[in-house]
Amino acid sequence: MKPYPSKHWAIILFMFMPILISFACLPSTNIPSTATEESGAVSAEVDVEFGPGAFNFPDTSAGLADLSSYKATLIISFNGTRDGQTQQWSKTYIMLTTKEPPMRQLTIEKTGDLSNLDSVFMAEADGTDYERSGENACTATVIEEGNSLGDRLEPARFLTFVIGAEEAGTETVNDVASDKYTFDERASGQLNAAQSTGEMLVASEGGYIVKYLLTTQGNADYFGEGIEGTLTLDYQVSDVNVPITFDLLADCPAGRVDAPLLPDASNILNVAGVLSYDTSTNLTEAVAFYQEQIPSLGWTLIVEPAFSETDTLMKFTRENQTMTVVITTDAGVTTVTILLEKVQE
Repeated sequence: MKPYPSKHWAIILFMFMPILISFACLPSTNIPSTATEESGAVSAEVDVEFGPGAFNFPDTSAGLADLSSYKATLIISFNGTRDGQTQQWSKTYIMLTTKEPPMRQLTIEKTGDLSNLDSVFMAEADGTDYERSGENACTATVIEEGNSLGDRLEPARFLTFVIGAEEAGTETVNDVASDKYTFDERASGQLNAAQSTGEMLVASEGGYIVKYLLTTQGNADYFGEGIEGTLTLDYQVSDVNVPITFDLLADCPAGRVDAPLLPDASNILNVAGVLSYDTSTNLTEAVAFYQEQIPSLGWTLIVEPAFSETDTLMKFTRENQTMTVVITTDAGVTTVTILLEKVQE
């Protein structure tokens, strides 16, 4: 990374550690997109002296998008007191990511003095977002643009930037040759509000963080009213560019329907498990279209079309899913509805 010309800046500074502490009081599935608004952290223009080294890493997720696959593990832990009472907790985030096909899976496990210890499962596959918290049922929704799992909860984005780290040799971590750097609280512009020690290993080829360990000791001036102790961020990337297996929970519903549409499709609805649209194609021609097209995608017809004057139904199967095609016609408008369901074993 190219060093900045000066370590002495006037910047808009956000204090990150109080935000991380605030996560202990928030449901894991509702971590704010703008953390400063939720945590009450205050931004201010300040004059900051950063670390003495020449190495800077302002974007902690840099390089990850270039990997075909990886496993990211982040453990955030706190050991200290809150309002005079002992408080210890940890959260472990494990994200699996592949580029082709584009899929992500995140699990969150929590221990200690937290208001909610429910585990969390989240995944993205084929345009569908899956989520289950604790013993609740797994739900499926279509991914909204700009609101993917990576946008919201990529573990690397929990790390604080580093400005002015010092070189500390080389090391191989998780089978990745890496350059090592060390830093302290100055690297994140903490203004002597706490004492930190950190080390970061960056892939020599690829420029992504392979390992990041930061330990910060502070009191109420840093963590917030009534809180003092030690916060640790322990992050690693492994299984780089190797095949990763994803296993959706058994009770997760079917995802997005992947089926062809007739050329003049209108009023299209495509949500998790349901595809519906209107067409001017007549009933007979629409049935013939799907009798030909669906098997070409690897589906097997198990229920032959059952006709009436105004509707028909046919059913297909593939692996552990069934696809039901319902076609109806009324006043010259044909409506196609395709339902995707998982077969419970």
